[in-house]
Amino acid sequence: MDESSETVEAAGNTAGKPAGRGEAMVPRPDQAAHDQSPQSGDAPGSPDAPDGAAPGESPEPSEPAAPPAPRKWWQWLYAPFVAVWRFAFPKKPRPFIVELPFLLAIALVLAFIIKTFLVQAFVIPSGSMQQTLEINDRVLVNRFSNWLGHEPNRGDIVVFQDPGNWLDAEPVKPKNVFSKTLTAIGLLPEDNGDLIKRVIGVGGDHVESKGNGAPVTVNGVPLKEDGYLYPSNTPSMEPFSVDVPKDHLWVMGDHREVSVDSRAHIKSVTGGFVPVGNVVGIAVLKVWPPDHFGTLPVPSTFKQSFQALAAPGAVPVAAFALAVPITVVRRRRKLRTAEALDALGL
Repeated sequence: MDESSETVEAAGNTAGKPAGRGEAMVPRPDQAAHDQSPQSGDAPGSPDAPDGAAPGESPEPSEPAAPPAPRKWWQWLYAPFVAVWRFAFPKKPRPFIVELPFLLAIALVLAFIIKTFLVQAFVIPSGSMQQTLEINDRVLVNRFSNWLGHEPNRGDIVVFQDPGNWLDAEPVKPKNVFSKTLTAIGLLPEDNGDLIKRVIGVGGDHVESKGNGAPVTVNGVPLKEDGYLYPSNTPSMEPFSVDVPKDHLWVMGDHREVSVDSRAHIKSVTGGFVPVGNVVGIAVLKVWPPDHFGTLPVPSTFKQSFQALAAPGAVPVAAFALAVPITVVRRRRKLRTAEALDALGL
């Protein structure tokens, strides 16, 4: 056998037996790959050796984290809001039985906010506003306009607090703690002695009636009240003539024969006027019972022009508005005259 065949045979037998003395060791392919792979702790990039550490060296212990800085005084101010936010919007959903009290609390808070700042329900206790509003009707009152500084206009139906002993003959119904609580949060309609009437005159108006069924006039303009007065009622059987002070209202009920309104208190301390600050809000909607549901628009008769005498500054404003164009025309004529004289060299 020649030398080449012996060499091949030796190479093939290295996998099955150890190499003898003087024989070369030929590794298997899988063994060579395993021998060439980095061992644990031998390479800087291995998990056992931190970055920058030499092979075989033990890693240095890491420094402890610094304690958090103490909160400043202003951070404690919004800490309650953060706690409420985290409770309201947790990272993990909570069971419904845990969420239920929270949902009820949120509902009560929202009801109180809506009742205080947006709309409020009232019950009609008497027939002074028939037949626009019947006894035990529920109405919604717009309170948001008050916060925006909007004052009632003629024809609006307003709910207002007693300006001074208007309810002596009508004692307020007593309430227990439970009903007071529900009323405070807006779940029951208000019935705490507030009054509801229609605005006839505002500050600066002159309101008058000759009595005996004569029409009511505002700044000399008669009102056409057939559309909302109670059937068979006349505008006023009692004569009166008043000038409404600034920031006050003159109010009357639609059921004139039974309404104890501004006319009945004209000789009292209030003079029959209601301060604008006593107005709770403007009634905008009838919500109960269902067959009475509807809006409470301003009657068309109040869309007439009453502003000429109503606004104390109306005359000066009108005079100024007329004076401006006259002054402009005169100035232009003077400028043209001056230019013509300059052109002639005079």
